Amino acid sequence: MTHWDGLLSTVDQRPPRIVVLGATNRIQDIDEAILRRLPKRFAVSLPNAEQRKRILKIILKDTKLDVPEGFSLDDLVKRTAGMSGSDMKEACRDAAMIPIREYIKEKKASGEENLLCVKPEEVRGVRNEDFFRRRQGSSYSSTQDRLIES
Repeated sequence: MTHWDGLLSTVDQRPPRIVVLGATNRIQDIDEAILRRLPKRFAVSLPNAEQRKRILKIILKDTKLDVPEGFSLDDLVKRTAGMSGSDMKEACRDAAMIPIREYIKEKKASGEENLLCVKPEEVRGVRNEDFFRRRQGSSYSSTQDRLIES
């Protein structure tokens, strides 16, 4: 912020060409001083169903899924209504960790000592039930409550 004050001064009799661009899902958390210096605001709407489907395909492209038994992309698209792309990314990341946690828990219960070598074929794929499980500290928990009921 302290370096912004000189941005509008001229250099060699030419005005500088500087563009400062920022993006956030939480505009309410931005300092007022920054907002005064960024006079233009463009609202970007939340993704519609088709956009959410494309976003989820990209996020989950390298993820092992429990298809067709436990995973339905269309169901997931419906359940992510009202979420931003970053909310969906966090939900996918959290869901992908659940099979890993289960695998580690099973190995510990069976007394296996070497947990450094995870065999991918032994880890189950991600299921729809893995999404939106209640987790403390989840940034999408307010949306989660509404989506679970639908």
